[in-house]
Amino acid sequence: MQYYALVGDIRQSRQASDRKALQELLLETLNALNNRYSQHMAALLMVNAGDAFQGLFLPTAPILQICDGIRYGLSVQSGIRIGLGFGAVETAIDPKQSILADGPAFWNARAALQQVQQEDYYGTRTLAFCLKDKHLESVKRLVNQVLVLHDQVSSKWKNTQLELARHYLLTHGFEKVSQTRLAKEMGLSTQQINTTIQAMGWFAFLDTRRETEQVLLQVVGGNNP
Repeated sequence: MQYYALVGDIRQSRQASDRKALQELLLETLNALNNRYSQHMAALLMVNAGDAFQGLFLPTAPILQICDGIRYGLSVQSGIRIGLGFGAVETAIDPKQSILADGPAFWNARAALQQVQQEDYYGTRTLAFCLKDKHLESVKRLVNQVLVLHDQVSSKWKNTQLELARHYLLTHGFEKVSQTRLAKEMGLSTQQINTTIQAMGWFAFLDTRRETEQVLLQVVGGNNP
């Protein structure tokens, strides 16, 4: 069986004004995602070294929503980098200790994280995907370019725009929600929400994010032996 392995770290965490609070927020974010997506996990998200974290997920997991849950759970405090790998796990899997698992899924995730670090598109890149399957090479390349474009778009969001993305993704994932409902949830006027969404290109971002995740579910996860 093949899995999604996720490895990541917090950018420039040593320069954080309150590193203790940042680590507490990271732990809180990972615990919330462990509870929300428990049925999709092979091994829990956990901190493995200060500002680094990892987890292991079933091939049917809504993996981009999980990645976004980490990113936007921390977006008020700091930026992150995530490497996402797909492949086998060669060791025994302890559901409570993802740090004990290893194999191609994690090797690919580490290669993806290295790609984020080395090809960072002027510091905007947050996520890359890697798998070793020549039949899916074109899918991997296309998914990565879509992720790069998403990061380029979202890197320009500020203040209310960033807060809207954070609220939406942490509350609703990729589900379509009306602007009226969003306005009520965020305590803003419908006009404010409409203006913010248009300036962000929000629905174009959300729709392509959803479709990219469907490709991963159907083509990559669905190809799981």
